[in-house]
Amino acid sequence: MYYDWKFGRLVPYTEAFCKGTLTTLSLTLIVILVGTLIGVLLGLVLRRRFARLILYPIVDVFRALPPLVLILFMYYLLTQQVIGVAVPAFWVCVIAMSLNLAAFTSDLVRAAIENVPADAVDAGRALGMSERQITKHIVLPSVMRELIPSMTLLYIAMLKMSSLASVINVREVVYTAQTVISNVSRSLEAWVIVGLIYIVLVVPSSHGARAIERWAKRGIVRG
Repeated sequence: MYYDWKFGRLVPYTEAFCKGTLTTLSLTLIVILVGTLIGVLLGLVLRRRFARLILYPIVDVFRALPPLVLILFMYYLLTQQVIGVAVPAFWVCVIAMSLNLAAFTSDLVRAAIENVPADAVDAGRALGMSERQITKHIVLPSVMRELIPSMTLLYIAMLKMSSLASVINVREVVYTAQTVISNVSRSLEAWVIVGLIYIVLVVPSSHGARAIERWAKRGIVRG
């Protein structure tokens, strides 16, 4: 069998693919910022026993829900009929994905803090270090070394997960491809382009993540 590849048919849609890529990156970066902030704050709170009893069931729900289900739930929840105001689809996706990221981040942060070697902290106190110095030179480097590998993987997952935004008509890369296909009926060419875009975005990010991980393991991250 022979398939007649015609990438030239997609040339007029170059700008659309570029705009879709920018939307994908914007969505991912906002989710990373918001989700990480919420996750770190939750992780600090979850160190307290009473907070775990209240918050862990909520965190577990957001961890258990598939991202697509969470996005669709938020899409139908954050509407004029339910809350009195219609939230744009882009921000619906930001909220849903940020909650997903925060749920996983919070447990990673809590575990990283609790895994700081008690002997190292005690040694710092024995040397006359203040609590601030202990946090800066002992606790923070230990936490960062443990968090960096897991967090970078989560961030890359968020980048790929942004493709789910297409189901609620956010004009990212996948939605752009679907629109182009409906206009020119060149499915394989469109999905090849989408695949290449994600390869260009994800592969350098993966290499960067491994470089940062090696950096952290060498102890360069010292607070």
